[in-house]
Amino acid sequence: MVFSAASAVLFGVTPAVASRIYSMGGNAVTLTFYRNLMAVPVLLALLGLEGVSLRLTRREAGLLLLMGAGFRVTTTLMLYQSYLYIPTGMATTLHFLYPALTALLCRARFRERLGPWKLFALGLSGLGALCLLELGAGTDPRGVLLASSSALTYACYLIGLDKTALRDMHPHKAACYMGLLNAAAMLAVSLPTHQLRLALPPAALGLSFLLAVSTSFLAVSLLQWGIRLLGASSAALFSMLEPITSVAVGCLALAESVSRRSLLGCALILAGVALTALAGQRQAVEK
Repeated sequence: MVFSAASAVLFGVTPAVASRIYSMGGNAVTLTFYRNLMAVPVLLALLGLEGVSLRLTRREAGLLLLMGAGFRVTTTLMLYQSYLYIPTGMATTLHFLYPALTALLCRARFRERLGPWKLFALGLSGLGALCLLELGAGTDPRGVLLASSSALTYACYLIGLDKTALRDMHPHKAACYMGLLNAAAMLAVSLPTHQLRLALPPAALGLSFLLAVSTSFLAVSLLQWGIRLLGASSAALFSMLEPITSVAVGCLALAESVSRRSLLGCALILAGVALTALAGQRQAVEK
């Protein structure tokens, strides 16, 4: 629970730092490229100190390619593409359909028992996410489709970390290869679009490195540990702390205003996460 929640909080700080980098000439593709690439040397150094081999079996390589390029990279590209059609806040909220999709897919494919408490927690969190969603008359359906599809691919990514051989892979090793795949994908996307801006001010590069360490290294590794210990569906529920963190940091660091509806949404999400934690403790006691 702590690992999954900490991962969500680290991811939740990203928008505030990203907005600062954007003001210095960066963009989404550039930040994603640097965020993933800069984490690789740190992860390689840690793997060397820990004596973890970088060798992969054919099965592991195939799974990393599927989960990294097939699901995680696709998630990033669709989410960022949705920003062209709908506001980023709406896109992010639609993306957070993934905890519910993760639980439903685990139930349908692996016959996981959700239980009344988890179902109720999912309902509260989903209702909270809807409170954060602000649909307008001019909402472009293409953006809605892209953002919602990113939720589905990310749910598949989380389930893949839980239900395949990647579950037993060292988290730093998995994060290292995922970082390389994401950076390569962003480089490939930038070639025809010319969106990659390598020449950024030193301050922007420093903030990018900070994000690389906090997200592509720490947050990704913590999420994998959380999935290993909790399972994909429960870990996904704790990830709902990410939009709450984004709202809180936006208020404190960027002086953004928050509506009563948004506060209600945050409260409902927190209630859902708290119910999940209580249900997990109850199951642990019964065992």
